[in-house]
Amino acid sequence: LLLYISAELEERDIPHRTKTTDLILEHYAEEKTKIATDAQNVLGRVSFTSDLWSDGQLRAFMAVTLHYMVKDQHGRLALRARL
Repeated sequence: LLLYISAELEERDIPHRTKTTDLILEHYAEEKTKIATDAQNVLGRVSFTSDLWSDGQLRAFMAVTLHYMVKDQHGRLALRARL
């Protein structure tokens, strides 16, 4: 499909499904580490929000967002949110 809709793409430009899976898992691990590092520097309390929904095929989805305060590089309070 990608090759059909984009004339300048070639098959070698599209990563294999296992490579895509590896990239997603690698990105997940990096984000998890960042969240854990941020969580150690939280000032005060942490707040969670969540949202649940389903699509037209009745597949269920859930998102959880973490909200917290940290000090930025200038020593000022900064609100952070992580999905």
